[in-house]
Amino acid sequence: MKGARKGALLALLSLFALAGLVSADLVIPADQPICRLYGIIQVLGTIAGVLIAAYGGFILASSNDIAERNSAKQLLGGVIIGLIIIWVAPLLVKSLVGATDVCGW
Repeated sequence: MKGARKGALLALLSLFALAGLVSADLVIPADQPICRLYGIIQVLGTIAGVLIAAYGGFILASSNDIAERNSAKQLLGGVIIGLIIIWVAPLLVKSLVGATDVCGW
């Protein structure tokens, strides 16, 4: 039973990763390879963050152990901080450089 769940989770994760790669490939122009790479990292990081946040939320909701709940809270906090960094970085670069448009963001 555990092997089937793990296989299904792996298949779902790879499906999300492929969908993210395709969407990043469609949005970012081909003449900007750095922007293309950052878009792929952003999509994969977001997918991983959402999956890890779901796991942390499940542990937080279902655990009776205080230590497990605290580690789940720390995990969720780290995921939120990581997602904020991933999504705010283009805006920060845009404001620091003084550009009007960075990679279409």
